[in-house]
Amino acid sequence: MPPRRPTRGRHRRQKSSAAPACFTAATIAAFTVSGLNVPSAIGAARDGAARTDPIAHGPQRENALAAAQLRNRVAAQSAVRISRLRTAQQEALSAAQEAARRAKLAAENTRPQWVLPVEHYRLTAGFGDVSGLWSHTHTGQDFAAPSGTPVRAVGDGTIIFASYDGAYGNKIAIQHPDGTVTWYAHLSAFLRTDGKVQAGDLIGRVGSTGNVTGPHLHFEVRPDNQGPIEPMAWLRAHELKP
Repeated sequence: MPPRRPTRGRHRRQKSSAAPACFTAATIAAFTVSGLNVPSAIGAARDGAARTDPIAHGPQRENALAAAQLRNRVAAQSAVRISRLRTAQQEALSAAQEAARRAKLAAENTRPQWVLPVEHYRLTAGFGDVSGLWSHTHTGQDFAAPSGTPVRAVGDGTIIFASYDGAYGNKIAIQHPDGTVTWYAHLSAFLRTDGKVQAGDLIGRVGSTGNVTGPHLHFEVRPDNQGPIEPMAWLRAHELKP
């Protein structure tokens, strides 16, 4: 047996316990498909520190991102729908308000501003007539009509008097916006005794109360609630034709 060689001064290199990292083409392809950086992954594997977070890298992360994107998209679509609904509601409200305004204007334009106090009548005693039936000249215009015939306000105004008034019998006085006051006398009934009225509103009925010889309406016009004027001329000035 040959003698051993002396080992003095010589050291044997210790073998590494770590197995060399070997990467096949299939391993590299798997890294590539999963989205990892191949050089970094190889270096981490060689150092024994290669770790893969299944949530940060992989189907779960993709699912989480997809869910977040879906939530954001649904929230954005809901916000758009709510905005459109509010806009449509506001437009509908504005359209309704405009329609109501136009309807009001149309009604005001079609509603007569002045009307005759009665619709079916026969003119009898006129303004300034003299008769033994009166203590002085006649101060109004008489509209003879059957008892109970409706009496109407000739224009918009406010009732300032509604009561019995001596020879005038049951009388209503209406003051109009320009200060003119119209009288309606000898009524058989009051249908309105106070408040505001519009042209054509029913205020009473023809009668024969007070100093009369038969049922009729005694109609007077008093500018600024002063002395009476000729009512027929006043009615014609307001485009009425008795």
